[in-house]
Amino acid sequence: MAVLRACIYVLAAIGALVLVITFTPIVRLAAEATESDWYGGDGEVLVVLGGSMLVPGTGPQATLGDDTYLRCVYAAWILREQKFRYVVVSGGDGLAPAMATFLARNGVDSRSILTERSAMTTYQNAVFTRGILEVQYRGHQLPEVVILTSDYHSWRARRTFAHCGVRARTIPVPDVIKRSSSEFYRLTAALTLFSEWEKDIFYLVSGRA
Repeated sequence: MAVLRACIYVLAAIGALVLVITFTPIVRLAAEATESDWYGGDGEVLVVLGGSMLVPGTGPQATLGDDTYLRCVYAAWILREQKFRYVVVSGGDGLAPAMATFLARNGVDSRSILTERSAMTTYQNAVFTRGILEVQYRGHQLPEVVILTSDYHSWRARRTFAHCGVRARTIPVPDVIKRSSSEFYRLTAALTLFSEWEKDIFYLVSGRA
């Protein structure tokens, strides 16, 4: 009987949480609080971080995942208004070449695009991007970069780059924020936030952010 009562309490708590997530603005508010910085000027280096790859690889079938696609769309929009000397696209599993192709086809000068093709984590994004910048700015201080990534990822990305010696600002693409505007997608947006907070904690505990 006690086990049954405990199960009922757990289910009731889960149900209440789902109702709060679905019918209140709590997900949007949490996403907005994650990273409020939005860099709006020109800069030296824009770093566009890859997310998921729907179809991995570098062949004609390679397909960007939803989060990566959204980041690239925003990058293309921003680069029509803001000027950057270099654009670094970072991500392994075929992400970087596919992102570079997308940006070039949407008006970004391919000569300004630098591809970092190996990173599979945020920490690797930071370390490998720093390596590319050290080659480009050999003998000079590394510039402050502007990181473009999803809203839920911006806080950890900025802190990780800073931990790796790269000063950074952010352009947080409104991914979770957009999904939270619809009751249909609000629960998946919350799950994305919960997953990201778990990674944030891991990075803090492991000293990577």
